[in-house]
Amino acid sequence: MAIVIDELKYTPEPMVAGGKVKATAKVSADEGVASVRLYTPDHRTLEARDEGNGIFVIETDVPYDADPGYYDVTLVVTDKKGDTNRKTVQIRIG
Repeated sequence: MAIVIDELKYTPEPMVAGGKVKATAKVSADEGVASVRLYTPDHRTLEARDEGNGIFVIETDVPYDADPGYYDVTLVVTDKKGDTNRKTVQIRIG
């Protein structure tokens, strides 16, 4: 029944407005992972792709008009039974 989010990392750090960003998460779920989604401060929902071995990756563009500063993003993992776990982390745009 447990869903575990072991880590969530971003590169580059800090992010650059208009640049690329790659988020990597290591997750596991006793019931199997159904989806991994990232909710961003600009109201986007990004779906991670499964790289195998519990590694999920999201690659996207940082909005070109993003102001420098610190922002919260939330990773939501859903297992195959529909249970969820979430982790909120702070990102930085420089």
